[in-house]
Amino acid sequence: MSPLKVRREQRDTLICLAALFAGLFLLCWLFPLIGDDWYREALGKTLHSPLDLLSPLIDEWKTSNARIFGNILAYTAGSRPLARELMRATFTLALAVLLAGLTKLRGWRGLLLCAAAVLFLPKEMFCQIYPWAAGFFNYLPPVVLLLACLLLTAPVLDGRPMEEGAPRALALFLLGFSQQLFIENNTLCALCISAVLLAWYGWERRKLSVCLLAFFLGCVLGGALLFASPSYRIIGNDGGAYQLGAGGTLAGLLATARVNFREVARYYILRCPVLYWPLTILALLLWRQRRRGGLDHFIAAVLVLGCAGLAYGRLKPVAVALVWGLAYTAALWRWTEERAVRGRAMFLWLSAPVAAGPLLFVNPIGPRCLFLSYVLLLGVAGVLLRSLEPERLLGPIYNLSPVVAAGAVFCFYLSIFLPLHQMELLRSQVLEEAIAAGASEVAVPAYDHGGYLWDADSAYKMELVYYRESPGDLAISFVPMDQWEG
Repeated sequence: MSPLKVRREQRDTLICLAALFAGLFLLCWLFPLIGDDWYREALGKTLHSPLDLLSPLIDEWKTSNARIFGNILAYTAGSRPLARELMRATFTLALAVLLAGLTKLRGWRGLLLCAAAVLFLPKEMFCQIYPWAAGFFNYLPPVVLLLACLLLTAPVLDGRPMEEGAPRALALFLLGFSQQLFIENNTLCALCISAVLLAWYGWERRKLSVCLLAFFLGCVLGGALLFASPSYRIIGNDGGAYQLGAGGTLAGLLATARVNFREVARYYILRCPVLYWPLTILALLLWRQRRRGGLDHFIAAVLVLGCAGLAYGRLKPVAVALVWGLAYTAALWRWTEERAVRGRAMFLWLSAPVAAGPLLFVNPIGPRCLFLSYVLLLGVAGVLLRSLEPERLLGPIYNLSPVVAAGAVFCFYLSIFLPLHQMELLRSQVLEEAIAAGASEVAVPAYDHGGYLWDADSAYKMELVYYRESPGDLAISFVPMDQWEG
């Protein structure tokens, strides 16, 4: 590529970054406060310095959860809308940038494709990750930090020598430590990933990598701080908001796993056609380019039938998903010929179930818990797409398709959240007028959100922010919009 084209590509990428950030900030600004966000909104008004933040963090660590960094971000964002939306837009953009870097979908086209991919989640997962600030700050930042670690350790996946150095080692230690203080299954996944990378590199290269050791130690220390919390003793004894099996016994864990297995499978792959269709198509394109013999034809047939079964079948969907997954593992191994492509694709593919596995043993769980697995599988799709050389495969269409994909996703969400934002403004006005009038109760219109908001209408949580003299002295109720009289 000529220097002029390089400069033009860099300019276009910078313009794309700025446009993406502006679009993400606008979208985040339209998200209404819902569910536990009201608690954090009330708490945020009492936080004026880092010392004010320390007390609720310690209380949470002792009694409820040890998600220190997740709580820091969520509490800091409370009652500070500008800071909240700047952080949400920044983390979301960072997720797209890092996914593009890890999959080698570089340039403005790759950025747009990855931004569209990380936003266009299944509805049940989207509503618990992006509009719900409490969910966002606990589930998305650790994925960003883990992808940053994987990008820094990418030479191991590619079969190249690790680039050692104090700055890289320090960065990996800090990133490894920080990502452990959010969500427990992400913590365990990162610990496994760091251990495997360290052991694999030592076995393959017959030497110790200081950077990988720093990554592993950061994960160990962060995980130790997380699980040192007394709250996990409560969880293990079936107390608190979360429970581990039935009293933490082996029989209880197995019983919980049997109950949770279908739920995990549902949001790992069964309810994700936006994920398994592209994965299947990309694998078949690889097969078409690199098919060899009867076994490869059989694998391709299983992939087609499995994907159709996931999309249209109703007979034993979990079994179909398992067969499809085994066939896909074989396809990745046989049809990815380049060491770098196979290393990245297989590592991300196998890491996804590791991230989902701990969810089998704890209650309650929800779609948000599978976000890391979902992003790792998106990474597999990106690696395969890059290996197929989309510029050659799609020709001029490749210049247009990322713009169309990202534009369609943004317009789709704007059409949903712009009316909800207007409704939020209306509700705020009604509540403020009721407080000014000294009312003891008030009715506000309920959100008509079509499943894109989580815990949308929660009166007792809103009453923590809207009250006359003390929380609870203004009773809030909700009525459907077509029955509400302003």
